[in-house]
Amino acid sequence: MGSIFQGLSAAVGDDAAESRVGIESGESGLTARLRVGELATESVAFFAGQAARLLGLPDVAVSPHRVGVNFSSYNYLSIDGEPAAAWAPLSGFFATADGWVRTHANYPHHTRRLCAAFGLPETASREDLAAVLAGLAAADAEERAVAADALCVRVRRPEEFAGLIAPAPPLDWAAADGAGFDRASGRAPRVLDLSRVIAGPSCTRALALLGADVLRVDPAEPAEIATQHIDTGAGKRSITLDLAAGDGRDAATLDGLLAGADVVVLGYRPGSLDRFGLDERSLRARHPQLVIASLSAYPLGSAWAERRGFDSLVQAASGIAVIEGGADGSGQKPGVLRAQALDHATGYMLAGGICAALAEGRPAAMRVSLAATAQALIGLGTAERAESPLPTDAAELDSELETVSSAYGELRRARAILDIPGRAQGPVVPLGSSAPAWL
Repeated sequence: MGSIFQGLSAAVGDDAAESRVGIESGESGLTARLRVGELATESVAFFAGQAARLLGLPDVAVSPHRVGVNFSSYNYLSIDGEPAAAWAPLSGFFATADGWVRTHANYPHHTRRLCAAFGLPETASREDLAAVLAGLAAADAEERAVAADALCVRVRRPEEFAGLIAPAPPLDWAAADGAGFDRASGRAPRVLDLSRVIAGPSCTRALALLGADVLRVDPAEPAEIATQHIDTGAGKRSITLDLAAGDGRDAATLDGLLAGADVVVLGYRPGSLDRFGLDERSLRARHPQLVIASLSAYPLGSAWAERRGFDSLVQAASGIAVIEGGADGSGQKPGVLRAQALDHATGYMLAGGICAALAEGRPAAMRVSLAATAQALIGLGTAERAESPLPTDAAELDSELETVSSAYGELRRARAILDIPGRAQGPVVPLGSSAPAWL
């Protein structure tokens, strides 16, 4: 087993992790210059080892091929026969006067902010945005976006990013004092999921596969993208709460849920939920039993700690886009990883850390970030040979996909990432359709 698996296992103090994981033959199909297949397989292997520890299983097998399909799950998802994958027109790479930037506008409110940052109407086309950015320096475009709370980052070399944000451990994990989850009770772990997009929801989907009672909490506005929820929502229940409501009723509901929870996953921008008492210190004071798992785009304490970020933006900022494009800074278009691998790998790292805490029956606090995962991937170096790519046509992956009914229609989706005895991926329920109570 490689350095990613070993480092994660060491972070949770598990010297026997490797004995509980078997890696099957085959490739992930996540073709890249960087060793993304290794990152993907070993992050899932870490989760598998800690899942076996939690469930008392002798071992769990990991298929690199299935890992690759799961990391690409959004690309293969279909609803009533229609492909779900789509990017907004204003998301992507744009050339500037002296380099490249990457934007993110998949959510409507992000589109509005991006247009406002560059003096464009909300109906602006990709060509309109490209024309404005072509006349700006990349650094100036980034600064204007930050000022408008929009999402646009300058494409950087790895050494530039390392000078801006020092490498952090992929998993910062520490046990706390007191009693946590009691496995002997026979009760399923209770997980409160305050995250969205991919990394956090992938983490809690993995926990639901193990039998955890996962309750996802969303605001009514801005609403989650429906296809994103469908892709990562298997096995969870879903509620919507307005924590800022003047009567405090929803905030009290959330605190009641926290009192009965074993785990809380926090995947919003650091500091954005502090006013609701959802910072680590306040949570630990009120609910000392909790495993507190925090996810962010950039490491806490770094220069960009409180910045918004997504996998695609971190790829651009960290140097991955330069490496994958084979670019030397002379103007060649940057490249991308085949999948949102930073999101998925980070989610499985977090899920493994949570399983380790639940297995020990102790409270704990842990942090992960997409940027730390990006720097770990870059640290692996480039691949010695190219893998055979996954097919672009879902019809060629029948053995790795399953068809299930849902409230959204008939879904064709990736099978569960691990085969767990007696467990299968659960259904996807509509956002906000569940009762705000533990099973």
